[in-house]
Amino acid sequence: MITPAGLARLLEIPEPTDEQARVIEAPLAPMAVIAGAGSGKSETMAARVVWLVANGFVRPERVLGLTFTRKAAAELGARVRKRLDTLREKLPPDEVERLGGEQIFDGEPTVSTYHSYAARLFGDHALREALEPTMRLISPAVAWQICSRTVDAYDGPMDHVDWSPDTVTKAVMELAGDLAEHLRQPTDLYKVGGWLEERFAALPKPLKAQRDVLAKQAVREQLLPLIEAFRQAKADREVVDHGDQMAHAARIAFKHPEVGMIERSRYSVVLLDEYQDTSQAQLVLLRSLFGGGHPVTAVGDPCQSIYGWRGASAGGLLRFAHDFPLQTPVLNRPPSPAPVRQLSRSFRNGEHVLRAAARVQEELRQETPQVPVLTPGAGREGRGRVECALFEHVEQEAEMIAARVARLMAGDPEIAPDGGPQGEPLKYSDIAVLARKRSQFPLIRRALEARGIPVEVVGLGGLLTVPEVQDVVATLRVMHDPTAGASLARLLTGPRWRLGPRDLVALGRRARRLAEETSRDVTRPGDAADPEGEDAPAQGKDPLRELVSELNRETGSLVDALDDLGDPGAYSPEGYGRLRRLRDELRSLRTQVGLSLPDLVNEVERALGLDIEVAARSGLDPVTARADLDAFIDAAAQFAGDAEDATLGAFLAYLKAAETEEFGLAAGRVGETDSVKLLTVHASKGLEWPVVIVPGLSYRPRKDGGPATGSIFPSPPQNTTRWTDNARVLPWPLRGDRRDLPELRGLDTDDLVAFNEAAAARDLMEERRLAYVAVTRSASLLICTGYWWGQSGRPLGPSPFLEEVREVCLAGAGSVAVWTEPPAEDAANPLLAEDEEAAWPVQPGDRGRSDATARARYEATVEAARMVEDAMQGRNVRWVGTDGLTAADKGRMQAWARDVELLLAERDRGRGGDGLLVELPPNLTVSSLVTLARDPQALARQIRRPMPRPPAPFARRGTAFHTWLESRWGQQRLVDEEELPGAADEDAADEVHLAMLQERFEASEWGSREPVDIEVPFETMIGDRLVRGRMDAVFQHEDGRYEVVDWKTGAPPGEEEMRHVAVQLAAYRLAWADLRGVPLDRVGAAFHYVRANHTVRPVDLLDAAGLARLLEKIPAI
Repeated sequence: MITPAGLARLLEIPEPTDEQARVIEAPLAPMAVIAGAGSGKSETMAARVVWLVANGFVRPERVLGLTFTRKAAAELGARVRKRLDTLREKLPPDEVERLGGEQIFDGEPTVSTYHSYAARLFGDHALREALEPTMRLISPAVAWQICSRTVDAYDGPMDHVDWSPDTVTKAVMELAGDLAEHLRQPTDLYKVGGWLEERFAALPKPLKAQRDVLAKQAVREQLLPLIEAFRQAKADREVVDHGDQMAHAARIAFKHPEVGMIERSRYSVVLLDEYQDTSQAQLVLLRSLFGGGHPVTAVGDPCQSIYGWRGASAGGLLRFAHDFPLQTPVLNRPPSPAPVRQLSRSFRNGEHVLRAAARVQEELRQETPQVPVLTPGAGREGRGRVECALFEHVEQEAEMIAARVARLMAGDPEIAPDGGPQGEPLKYSDIAVLARKRSQFPLIRRALEARGIPVEVVGLGGLLTVPEVQDVVATLRVMHDPTAGASLARLLTGPRWRLGPRDLVALGRRARRLAEETSRDVTRPGDAADPEGEDAPAQGKDPLRELVSELNRETGSLVDALDDLGDPGAYSPEGYGRLRRLRDELRSLRTQVGLSLPDLVNEVERALGLDIEVAARSGLDPVTARADLDAFIDAAAQFAGDAEDATLGAFLAYLKAAETEEFGLAAGRVGETDSVKLLTVHASKGLEWPVVIVPGLSYRPRKDGGPATGSIFPSPPQNTTRWTDNARVLPWPLRGDRRDLPELRGLDTDDLVAFNEAAAARDLMEERRLAYVAVTRSASLLICTGYWWGQSGRPLGPSPFLEEVREVCLAGAGSVAVWTEPPAEDAANPLLAEDEEAAWPVQPGDRGRSDATARARYEATVEAARMVEDAMQGRNVRWVGTDGLTAADKGRMQAWARDVELLLAERDRGRGGDGLLVELPPNLTVSSLVTLARDPQALARQIRRPMPRPPAPFARRGTAFHTWLESRWGQQRLVDEEELPGAADEDAADEVHLAMLQERFEASEWGSREPVDIEVPFETMIGDRLVRGRMDAVFQHEDGRYEVVDWKTGAPPGEEEMRHVAVQLAAYRLAWADLRGVPLDRVGAAFHYVRANHTVRPVDLLDAAGLARLLEKIPAI
């Protein structure tokens, strides 16, 4: 038998640690593995699969691996495949024969996400529950639209609900999702209500707190018809969201034992990654399928369980030993719990960073003593550095963070941030700022940008704090909602229009005047007496009319007033001109609201001039400069997706919800631009950077020790997590993890107090888990900061997490840069101590601490604009000479003159056909290769000045066919918009032709064949460029040759176009050869045009050298 160490030597990889070896060679039985952050769990899981295969315990195709993200699934699958291919080459021939011959290595382990596996199971067995197996999976954005439409159409009683429609929509989605995740029915909520009413009736004298508990339950029960209507709306459309799909799969597995028999016969070994994040529905699914002693290995870390709000529980991994015992109970003999092993060596974090992590983790380990203290892996001993600081106020914190980043980037490129040697220089993208709240983003972002440091904000909620995105959203709101006065005020007082106070007051008066005129619609009819007249008796006044009249007098609509400005004399001449221009611009934009959302956002961006403004930012390349705008357009495209009716109103409501909480929204993909990453701690899970900065470690304690309002990290929940105080929370007695949650024993005062204290302690432990995740993201340098004064009149103070990091720094793990003494009891907030005076609207650089050169740059820009205007109007400006200028200024003028000459020469060259060489970016997509082959100049222009992509409705229509294919072959993965199947189709079929496409496909040569893999993501080097893409399907012929097939739902192209698009197949062919480690001549590629039932296999596909030469021919423009 090959040992784990011997296998590592055979594969020429580092030998596993003793802990890893025990996991790798463990018997084929259930096992839990508590793996700390960075402890090499992915490598250990891959090594266990290869060890089992190498010793003949299992065939590769009988291994199932499940994780939470597509990225993690792809990485684990690629790692296993690479190890198996190496094993095939290195294993002696007699050992290969002992295993059954080389064909054993041809099998492919199934590695997918939990949701993809549930989708496959649902598709295979939905009929057992009388469900339609072709029900379509929808994104959270589409689910929001359906729910919002359901809420708008509801006409039932809502007397207990005093929320806005958007809040009701959020509540319905949350409760419906929780009911699905915990496999509960709406009727279960009525049982909780009955239990509460019994306890309430037994109270001698109910108090407000006890009445409030019943009031929250009454709201839940009144939402139940809406929840049922939401479910029915999805059923009518034959769609399911992620929660529905997982719940259906769990019920199928639980009610039909034969499904478990099928799955256990298919998979001999099961690996479960990030098990601490599994929900109750996922637990029921997995336990029903693979319980009773089946070889299941669950890997996770209870200290990183930060998704309790969506049903995950830190106790899930600790209960695994009893949920998956070594065998089923026999008679009265209790089952033997599964063994629990540990991985305690971290290969990510330096030793000193681990010391800080261990201190933050200390209280968590008291709660879960099975969790080990992490020790540094090979090469990480003595490495790592921790810094902490406590500043006077929040603005000082942001400035010092920016200054520290600038010093890091200006340091010796051969010295790592922790002071040790490093192979490659530090890049901006090696630095991440992990904030607890998105409200921290704007100040930090401004401070970084003021020093010329590029920043990328990750996640939709964070994007909504970016100034240029805020301007786009404000414009969209003004276009859609006549009551969006706050959004209009943002535009009017912003840097573009800069309307003064006199004109704003005039516009406000015009709004009130229009409101008063509108209020006449509710006055007396005909010649009836005026009840508001002086002779009207007081008792005859209509309260409703009084209220309407008062509200109209006080408010009115600024948007309406902008559309009907009234007397020009009420405004200054310049102000009236600006208001007219804005009015005309908005009227023009409103005529385009029928466009798709991505197109509409593009139009708004162009109208505001944001594309030019961000491209003109100094020190940034165009791609980095407009990264946030592109991410927002992507969010709009994702929202539009394949929805039935993606209206502007629904999108704005969705954004409003995302501003406060990203309920089930994707956390956001970290871009590849060389920029500092600014994201929330939640979004950082599973990622790592050499340098991590955790700001805002400030709080003010309550009497019970929890964070008071205004605290940052730890933070009080935005909406209370207690089900007794929040009607949007599923009662904890209905949750599957109720054993890990505080119990409400009754409604007596003592019971409520004990429950609230236990819930507050639980919230604080959740914050501690979040802090542990934050500090373990750092590989080399960890910086933790806090401050005394925020934006309120009461000081905060260092959070317990910052105090613990300081202890570690003082003990030798790093340094305490600044530790400001606490303010005096009568001290005032220095940020609020003095009222600043300035002319309004504020000129850039007139106030604030953001950028000392802003005013000078602004004045220079204005002067330059005047000079351009004079030149355009033919006004000659008298040359004033160089008297009074310093030598440096004269040198600068000469440099400007030289620059002008060069620019004019470049213009002349462009007119004469002599172009500008364009450098290809380091990362390309396969579609870029096709464009390069078809029209190199088009690609050059796109690279030189990137433009938003037009929407691809044909691609979305063709997606239905590809989705059907994925479910047909037992796999369904989410893909990025740019990777949508059929995205290159010029004439993709409409969804109404789906049945025809299915019929044509079944009749084709591919209908009776089974692919080796589908939807295969890849990255491969072509020349010196990294090319990314995704292959539709790969088949294997009887002679062992592979064939990559790309499905096309459009019509076959002409001969010339086919020559261009064949580049796509050439890249796929090369990528599959690299992935499988087979010679290129053993891989073929083809397009199959489904509608025509015609397969095209181009001959003479380019090889690696040919594709590399193609990359070198991008022309000058």
